[in-house]
Amino acid sequence: MLLKIGLAVIGAVILYVVVDVILYKRNMKKTKEDLLTFVQKNKEYVSVTIIENEDVVLEWNAHQETPLASTVKLPILFHFVKAASVGEIKLDEKVALTELERFYIDRTDGGAHKSWLEVNKLSGNATMLDIAKGMMQFSSNACTDYLIERLGLEKINARIQQAGMTKHGELMPITPTLLWSAYISDHRRDALKKMKDVSDVQFRTLMNEIFDIMKNDPERKMTLENKMKKKNLLSYAIQSCLTQKLTQSTTDQYAHFMKRLHDELLTPEEKSLFSQIVLGQTMMTESDQYVWYKGGATQFVLTSALYRKTDNGSMSISFFINDPKAKYTYWIENIFNEFVVTLSIDQSFRKRLEQALT
Repeated sequence: MLLKIGLAVIGAVILYVVVDVILYKRNMKKTKEDLLTFVQKNKEYVSVTIIENEDVVLEWNAHQETPLASTVKLPILFHFVKAASVGEIKLDEKVALTELERFYIDRTDGGAHKSWLEVNKLSGNATMLDIAKGMMQFSSNACTDYLIERLGLEKINARIQQAGMTKHGELMPITPTLLWSAYISDHRRDALKKMKDVSDVQFRTLMNEIFDIMKNDPERKMTLENKMKKKNLLSYAIQSCLTQKLTQSTTDQYAHFMKRLHDELLTPEEKSLFSQIVLGQTMMTESDQYVWYKGGATQFVLTSALYRKTDNGSMSISFFINDPKAKYTYWIENIFNEFVVTLSIDQSFRKRLEQALT
């Protein structure tokens, strides 16, 4: 009897795994049409703002604050371009790659940093322009935190406010969050409890402390990194907690920011440099003057901001998805960028999104 029960349990587990695999493979084949259906059925997860020329043509949860993922790198690039235009930094300055490695944590960025090095065949040194492209085109967190160190966190946050982003959380370095749990505990449950009890002020203090370690104490940084991996201190629950601590903002803020970048915040020369660094050049058609895009993803959120200027007008789009239990992001991530780009060029598709939400 016990044998039969045991076999039945094993059979049920095998069936569950097989079904799970089948569903996973099916979800990985989904298209932007499936994402449109998802939006219609899960409106509470979605926030979007679309500005066409001078008019806001679609708002949905536009003032709902969401953790930003890598879209937060756009205002860092904005400050980088401004700093370069007044000579505070030189684009051709060579930086030793060891300077960037202080902020690199292996197997935590989806291979972004290694891909940047390999594609550009970098060894030994990289220019400041290379590093900015690494941040925007490859989404290297190590490149990002190096630029934060060089540009100054206070100056970047001040620039965000000057750009009119008054509903934007204070920007913090990215990589210290990954070592946070190892910095405060040796055990997952204890770390998670301490992390949940931390106030925003305490969080900023902790991130600055860890950032200083990464900048100045490579041996201790390596010790924390090894402990984090060995003791699995980046569990699902801890990553969920970390995501909610990321800098937050809204689609309203980012859609208007992208438009203001073109209309008032950047000079023609600065727009040219911005275009050279940000993603968008490969998306341009004959009628496009500018295409600027930055998406971002964690296990729990997907965020994006896009600006498109054509001979006939402009389109500014910010589209966020907040999936607090990470039930859908694994397949949405594959088509998310295509979805946002399609919104920028296909009026009928934008109309269908509007209908799905309203």
